[in-house]
Amino acid sequence: MDLTSLIKNKKLHLKSCKTIVTDTLGQRYEEINGEKKKLPPGTPFVIDYKPDLQIARVIPGLFLSSQDPVVNKDILDQYEIQHVLSIGIYVSIKFDDIKYYYCDLLDLPESDLFAAIKKCVKIIDENRNENILVHCNAGVSRAPAIVISYLMAFEDISYDVAYNKVKNIRNCIKPNEGFVRQLKTLKLSSML
Repeated sequence: MDLTSLIKNKKLHLKSCKTIVTDTLGQRYEEINGEKKKLPPGTPFVIDYKPDLQIARVIPGLFLSSQDPVVNKDILDQYEIQHVLSIGIYVSIKFDDIKYYYCDLLDLPESDLFAAIKKCVKIIDENRNENILVHCNAGVSRAPAIVISYLMAFEDISYDVAYNKVKNIRNCIKPNEGFVRQLKTLKLSSML
């Protein structure tokens, strides 16, 4: 039996499966045996129902987390957080003794990270002496990209060194491939 015949024979014994694809606008499609069927819209992101209450101290005065600790006053007090920088997500509960900042940024590879970096590096640098917490929805892509950019500028280090430093402290980080590509091409040491 030749290789082509062997492959065809093996394909006959595979279980059929379906794949559900959700695009960035939340439109869902089901693919069965190569055919695409439109499904009712969903959310363009994974919903995580378990709170992530971990705050990572990256360097003195700079902290990183998901959105979950931001609404927990006890946790913020534990780390003496006086400033919160939200990346792409609005904070629903705010405390009077904390100053809040917002930077609009979608977690899409094609999003322009440089405009957000310019704004955020300045905010972080001006408030690090009073403990600033940088967060996004999950603390996986957007906020880590901003924190990595700050380390690159503040410590004049490469993307890889900054990424590894943050990854060692918060191991779930994974900036999207577009952010990584942009960070690797930027020279940030002149921003501070």
